[in-house]
Amino acid sequence: MKTGIKLILNVLDLGEDGDGIAKVNENFCVYIPNSCPGDKVSVEITESYKSYAKAKILKILNFSKLRTKPLCRFVEVCGGCQIQQMKYFSQLELKKKIVENCLKNFGIKVEEILPSENVFRYRNKALIPVSEDVNGEIIAGIYEKNSHNIINCPDCKIGVEENAEIVKTVISHLKKFGIKPYNEKTCQGVLRHILIRKGFFTGELMVSLIINAMELPYENELAKTLTEKNKNIKTVCITPNLLNTNVINGKEFRTVYGGGFITDFIGKVKFKISPLSFFQINPLQTVRLYKKVLEFAALTGKETVFDLYCGVGTISLFLAGKAKKVYGVEIIPQAIENARENAALNGISNADFFCGNADEIVFDLVENKQVKADVVVVDPPRKGCSEELLKTVIKLQPKTFVYVSCNPESLARDLKVLTSNGFVLKKVQPVDMFPHTVHVETVCLLTFSF
Repeated sequence: MKTGIKLILNVLDLGEDGDGIAKVNENFCVYIPNSCPGDKVSVEITESYKSYAKAKILKILNFSKLRTKPLCRFVEVCGGCQIQQMKYFSQLELKKKIVENCLKNFGIKVEEILPSENVFRYRNKALIPVSEDVNGEIIAGIYEKNSHNIINCPDCKIGVEENAEIVKTVISHLKKFGIKPYNEKTCQGVLRHILIRKGFFTGELMVSLIINAMELPYENELAKTLTEKNKNIKTVCITPNLLNTNVINGKEFRTVYGGGFITDFIGKVKFKISPLSFFQINPLQTVRLYKKVLEFAALTGKETVFDLYCGVGTISLFLAGKAKKVYGVEIIPQAIENARENAALNGISNADFFCGNADEIVFDLVENKQVKADVVVVDPPRKGCSEELLKTVIKLQPKTFVYVSCNPESLARDLKVLTSNGFVLKKVQPVDMFPHTVHVETVCLLTFSF
C-alpha cells in the first residue's frame, strides 16, 4: 500500500499505544492516532510497511459512542495525551484490557482498575520548553508529537492552573530585559525550560529555570516578581545545563529565593522536594496506589520489609508506620540522600537506606547481619527488574512479595521468572495514575510457595 492513498475505514479496536486499529483485510491493519473503536473515518496513509500502515484522520464520518470532545485543542498534534478523545470509563476499560492481555497466560483475574480522582489538573510537575517562533516571538508549551517543535501552549490541561500565569511572568521578564530563549539548532540563547512543581497537599510552588548559562540576567528581579504575584511560590532556583544533548535538567541547582525545596505529603509522611528530586506525578492517586501496596503487604508491625528500588524512600516511609523495620536499597546516591533526609524530617527511625546494587546490599544484610525479609517490595523503572535483582528476590524467599509496575510488558516477563521459581501470583490491581494516556500502573501480590 502506497503512502498518500485515501481510504474510508471502520475503527475496530485500540492498540496498546492508543492508536485505533482498522483492517483493510484479515492480514493488513491500519493504525490511526486520535481515533476510537466505533469511529468511521476518512484517512490518508502516512507510512506503509509489509503487514500494516499508519494513517492520519482527514474526517470523522461517524462518531463512536466512546468518543468525547477533548478539553485540549492541541491533543492531536501534541501526543502527550494519546486517548483524551475517549470517555474516561472507556479509557479505564482499555487500560484494564492492556494489563489482561499482557498477563493472560497466568490465569489470574485482574481487578477493576482504580480510577483517578482528578482526570485533569492532576500533574504536580510541569517541564515547559521555551523558544522563539518563526517571527521571533517567544513561545512556551509542549513538544509536537515525535519532534522538538514547540507548540505555544503554556496551559496544559493536565497540569495545574498556576502554570500559565508563571510562564506568562517569565516570558514578560525575558522580553523586558531582552533575554533570548535557547535555540536547539544554534545552541545560542539562555532559557531552555521552566520547571514548575506544586505540593498538592501544602499548596507550595517551586519555579526552577533551566538555562544555557551559569546565571540568568536579572534573576533576582524575576524571583521578586514571581513571588509578589503568587505568595505560594516558596522557592525559585536556577539549574544550569550547558550541554548540547536531549538531557533536560542539569546536575546541580542553586537557590535564588527560598530554601531550594518545597514540601508535600503522601498520607501522613512529609517529603522535601527539590528541582532534581523524583516524586510521584499524580499525588492524589499515589495515596491510593500506596494504600494498595500496604494492603497487599498485610503488615502487622512484626515484619521486616525490603524495598529494593526505593528511590527517595516514598514507599519505604509510607510502610514504615506499619512495619517493624524497613530497609530501602537504591543505586542512585542522591535518591538515598533524599530518602534519609525525609526519614529524619518525619522522625522515622525504623527505616534504613543503603546505596548500591541490591544483590550486594541484600547479601550483606542477610549473610553478615542475619536479617530476614518477611516482605519484599519493588517499584522498578519501565524496563522492569534486572536479572540480578530477580535472582536476589528468589533467594530471599519472602512470604510476601509486592511488585509495583509501570509497564505491563516487563511485568509479565518478570512474573514468568518469579512464578517459575516458587512464587504464586495472587492478586493483580491496575491503578490509573495518568488519565488520557495509555500508561497504567499495576500492583501485584505474590507469595512464596515453600
